Amino acid sequence: MTVGKPAPACHLSWTVTKVSTGLYAVAATSNGLDYDFVGNFMTLTEAHRAGRVYSRQLIHRSHYSEHASAQCA
Repeated sequence: MTVGKPAPACHLSWTVTKVSTGLYAVAATSNGLDYDFVGNFMTLTEAHRAGRVYSRQLIHRSHYSEHASAQCA
C-alpha cells in the first residue's frame, strides 16, 4: 500500500470560560494551537453544545473539502 499524502492530524476541542454570572464564552480549536471564538452563551449546557456543534462542523467542512479536492484531481 502506498500513501499519496499523509492524513491531516486533528485535535478537536473547545473551552468554556465563565465570564460572569450567567455568561460563558466558548472557543474551539482543530489543531490544539489556534482557537476560534465561537460565542457567548447564557448557560453552561448551551456553551458545551455550541462547542460540540462547532467541532462537528469543522470535521464535516474539512472532510468535504478533502473529498471535493480529490474528485477534482
